[in-house]
Amino acid sequence: MKKKKAIIISTVVTGVLGLSVLLGLVLTGRYVGWGPFTYLAFDAHINNILKKYDANTRKQEIVFYGASNFRLWEEMEEDMKPYVVQNHGFGGSTDVMLMEQADRLLYPYDPQVVVFQTGSNDYASKSGTDAEKIASGVEYKKEMFKTFHEKLPNSQFVVMAGILMPGRSQYDEIVKQINKEIKEYAATCAYVTFVDSERMTVNDDGSHKEELFISDGIHLTHEARIMWANDCIKPALKTVIETNNIKGVTL
Repeated sequence: MKKKKAIIISTVVTGVLGLSVLLGLVLTGRYVGWGPFTYLAFDAHINNILKKYDANTRKQEIVFYGASNFRLWEEMEEDMKPYVVQNHGFGGSTDVMLMEQADRLLYPYDPQVVVFQTGSNDYASKSGTDAEKIASGVEYKKEMFKTFHEKLPNSQFVVMAGILMPGRSQYDEIVKQINKEIKEYAATCAYVTFVDSERMTVNDDGSHKEELFISDGIHLTHEARIMWANDCIKPALKTVIETNNIKGVTL
């Protein structure tokens, strides 16, 4: 009887722990917008952006457009001072989604500068060999930037290197190769500036700086985002703004 009771208690405890873990995953997924929960958070992210930034009064600024490492950067406007920026990042987004939502989240704002952050969401959702993922990823990015340029001919694009993440280390070589090819592409394109921040999240021996990420190994800590801003993004913006004589994007 005692043994049977112990088994029942053990089963109940295991079940409760399992449900707690599942609930934690659901809540985290809904918050950051990744995995199977992407579309649960998708509309909320979009609506929040449209509500926060009025396209009729907030034109000609700097728009950050990308996935959850932008979306979760709630302190961006403060951290990016003296630049006047808008955070249009939405969790779980891929290049395809950035294209699909541009009519709502990008074009109406007529930004003078767009800062792009794309990366492992694209490769995680694709099938095929690494070589096939690289080829299709590079081709789509080039087509995407070309389309955005046609719609925003006066805008400058600042493209952040894909981040090397401990939580998605299986994509490191894909990310490195795509970074290399987009860097080469940017060098031939007057409206694209590539920010080579690839080494920010790895040590000299190639191991990941896990302290720069929250527990999922995918999303940067706030301290890491400040480093990203000060060491990588702001210097690139300064160069692009001065080179192109852009006015009205600083406080």
